[in-house]
Amino acid sequence: MWSWDSIIEQRKRYTKSFKNFLVFDIETVKDSKMFQEIANEKEKQKDEDGEFLSIPFHRVVSLSYMIIKNGEVIEFKSFSSKNEEFLLQKFWEKFTNSHNFLTQNGKKFITSFPVLITINGKDFDMPVIKARTLKYVSSLDHNDTIKKFISIFLDKFDKWEDNYPRYTNKYTPFHIDIPVDILGKKMSLKNLCYLCSIPVKQEGEGSKVEEYFNDGNLEKIAKYCGEDVKATAMLFSYINTHFLLNAYPFPSLETLENLEPEIIEE
Repeated sequence: MWSWDSIIEQRKRYTKSFKNFLVFDIETVKDSKMFQEIANEKEKQKDEDGEFLSIPFHRVVSLSYMIIKNGEVIEFKSFSSKNEEFLLQKFWEKFTNSHNFLTQNGKKFITSFPVLITINGKDFDMPVIKARTLKYVSSLDHNDTIKKFISIFLDKFDKWEDNYPRYTNKYTPFHIDIPVDILGKKMSLKNLCYLCSIPVKQEGEGSKVEEYFNDGNLEKIAKYCGEDVKATAMLFSYINTHFLLNAYPFPSLETLENLEPEIIEE
């Protein structure tokens, strides 16, 4: 037999290892050079019809992230750049920094792994980041730490996730894609935030990112991307409070609503 107290206790045992969170979002434009050189007729027709392009054709132009540890926001920044390699390296750096470490006898040990929080990130953001990283990964030879953590992200060998996550596993608890994993269906951030009375999409529209980029308005893109990350964090906080009864050590809505990202153009 189960009591409410025993359910809560089991939930606490399950979530006690989830101390760190990386909330993130990217903005992309079409890689015109790649598209011109290798797109086939079917892909060209999709582009003409305004349909969504295949993952590899999405060039990353902005990255926004929020690092949270033990319920405290450690860092909240939004980057926009014409240098895609810089943005991708920044993502892997922040993924690395979202872990907790302990140094003993000159060796560094990972003591906790981050939970990724996204909106439709399993089907778009992470596939784009991984695919586009292929273009630059050979130039990361000078940075062994980043390459190690890319390897950790891709690792599939701990089947039951007893010792470390399988971030590429569709059902991993270390990546919470809010619409799919909590609500069971792809949904837009704008619609979900409306239901929770969370303000979003004040800085622009996703359909205009390419226009902003071509006009050189990188600051506008960074602000838009940062707004999405803030709204994503607030949405998860709302769900954590009202659906999950604070199962995760995540900041409150009141804490998050007063935050603004540091905007960085490169």
